[in-house]
Amino acid sequence: MEFKVVPFNANLKRDDASQEAVNQLQKLINQELANGFEFIRLENIETAVAPTKGCLGFGAKPGFVTSVAVAVFRKN
Repeated sequence: MEFKVVPFNANLKRDDASQEAVNQLQKLINQELANGFEFIRLENIETAVAPTKGCLGFGAKPGFVTSVAVAVFRKN
């Protein structure tokens, strides 16, 4: 069995955002299905982004925690 994990970030506008998100996910599922992959589920990966030091402290940026949505697929 082979698994594939693909980032999923819906590009939304204010009007009909939920329907647009569904349409974009359906398009991704259909693309992967055409390649023989079955959609399993959406997951969120939480990760910490390291801070940057900058130059002599100028331009330094603090670290932060972010979440990334991914679609999980499998192929038999």
